[in-house]
Amino acid sequence: MGATKIRLPFLLLVLAASVLTVAAGLMLFSSFMFYDDEGYVLLTLRNFAEHGRLYGDVYTQYGPFPYVLNYGLHLLGLPLTHDAGRLLTLLDWSAAATLTAWTVWRATRSCACMLAVLSSVFVYLWVMISEPSHPGGLIVLTTAVMACLGYQWLAAGRWTAWAVLAGAGSAVLLLTKINIGGFATLSAIALLLLHAPNDRLRRWAPWLIAVGLLLLPFALMRPLLEVPWVQTYATIFALAALPVAGSLGRVTGPHGGSRQWLAAVLGGSSVALVVLGVIFARGTSPADLLEGVLLAPLRHPTHFSLVFRWPPGALAVAAGSLGLFLLMLAGLRFGQPGRATLDTAVASLRLVAALALALVIWRFPDISPDNLVFAFSASCLWLFLWPLAGEEPATVIARSWLGLLFLGQWLHVFPVPGSQIAWGTFLALPLAAIGAWQAAAWLAQQYRALFTLARARVLGAALAVALVALAVVTGNRLIQIGERYLGSRSLALPGAEAVRLPDSTTALYRLLVFNANAHSDMVFSLPGMFSFNLWSGLPTPTLTNVTHWFSLLDDAQQQAIIRSLENHPRACVIVQKDHLEFLRQHQLTPGGPLYDYIMSRYETAFEIDGFQFRVRRGRHVAPLLTAEIFGQKPTGAAKAAPAP
Repeated sequence: MGATKIRLPFLLLVLAASVLTVAAGLMLFSSFMFYDDEGYVLLTLRNFAEHGRLYGDVYTQYGPFPYVLNYGLHLLGLPLTHDAGRLLTLLDWSAAATLTAWTVWRATRSCACMLAVLSSVFVYLWVMISEPSHPGGLIVLTTAVMACLGYQWLAAGRWTAWAVLAGAGSAVLLLTKINIGGFATLSAIALLLLHAPNDRLRRWAPWLIAVGLLLLPFALMRPLLEVPWVQTYATIFALAALPVAGSLGRVTGPHGGSRQWLAAVLGGSSVALVVLGVIFARGTSPADLLEGVLLAPLRHPTHFSLVFRWPPGALAVAAGSLGLFLLMLAGLRFGQPGRATLDTAVASLRLVAALALALVIWRFPDISPDNLVFAFSASCLWLFLWPLAGEEPATVIARSWLGLLFLGQWLHVFPVPGSQIAWGTFLALPLAAIGAWQAAAWLAQQYRALFTLARARVLGAALAVALVALAVVTGNRLIQIGERYLGSRSLALPGAEAVRLPDSTTALYRLLVFNANAHSDMVFSLPGMFSFNLWSGLPTPTLTNVTHWFSLLDDAQQQAIIRSLENHPRACVIVQKDHLEFLRQHQLTPGGPLYDYIMSRYETAFEIDGFQFRVRRGRHVAPLLTAEIFGQKPTGAAKAAPAP
């Protein structure tokens, strides 16, 4: 294909992505979530940059890679602020959408399909506005890079390049959030086993993968397997995994070898050596690393989890999908005539599944599309991995990589089904687009008598119009939501000058920060809302900070905070009552020595819109700037769509 034919779609993609990036940026900079994971992450990034000793002194639930990356950017001049963190999150969001759309174009050569996926992924990842600076953005970008380059290199037969990418990407994910990296690693191992040079190993690989996938969810979710939604989760994964393994076992084509295994190990080791070298040089000990990266995450499900409400029929669809797959396998015994009928059924069902996905995306912002996609996508996955007769083997292998990567990331949702739902399932969009497009081309080829040239042109034009309509409508909805930025008011707090919120919300946060500066020399919060520390410039009691400190910090860590508060009689504590009520409703009632200490030793000096400003009992302070609070009651966040 000539350079001009590639350049035009690329320029179209850049233009469309630029417009959607501006809209996404306006959404991102006009939102603030009162639970403030953003402040927690930013404060830990700053503490690592200033003090080092990650996991020893500086608490975090995440791996060292984001800290090393942001530390490097900070040394190059990037401030660790709300504005800078949101710009990085916007880059993650935009790059992930653009990469997946470009992958779709490379696979389909359809600009309409490319644009539809671009706008759909932008919409699908709207939850990015809830988690600025969160490592989830980096996870999404890394996964998109692994999917995009991996698909292209496998389709071109560049197995060694893919292996280096898979090893390096898995290491990045392992050192960002260990379970996510583990899933990516298993996806890469599965593909290498399925295409091993050894005939016996290749024959046994589908069975080994099937057994491994059956056991994986129950081992992963063991701490919460008595919880009904988790039982459903593990069961759906197991039911979906069997036909995936069976479909992958039918794929033939080029084989990898020991060279690819070595390339993957070298790619992963290179990343690990750099990251671990930096954190060890800055004071982290091997014991700290083991605790922070492995042992603490293993305990996390018992400390904090939420509930996903499965829509009716999710389990039945998974069971029915497995039954259909078994019927397909039985039908293969009838030879070539039976194979043609089965492939036609699979190709047709792909189109139905892709259409259903498009309709779900179309309903944004009335619904958050990620919930339904998560509930049903794994059950449909095998349809997109089943090799159709006559398909190019390298193309099928490349699609298999997307499917394996998606299946592993589908487990990201455990144990907290929040923004993780979209982060873990966004690959469903390019996978569905590519699989459906290739299925349509296969059907047109198989049934040439029905699809004459004239009919094919009419159908192609109709499909292009529908895809462009999806792109325009969903993109326009994103733009309309972003316009709220223009009617909002600058927060005008240090490091968050570009953030614009409703007037009453900006006045509320300014008031709390002003009073903290006027009346305190230290700020703590319940739950941990560390943006107040960043905005006020006032310290926290220790470097051990996390949003839900009452469930994640042990007694020794809480006692250290108590001692520091005792030594600062002018310290204040900001309490968010609405968040505490949310936690109580989800059986996550705060408690522990630090919580009891705050409740007994600190009293409310003033309360406004659900925020309590507490000072040491017996101390009296005058609330300042309360006249600034006016207008409608603030929510602390302007949401674009139903919360996930």
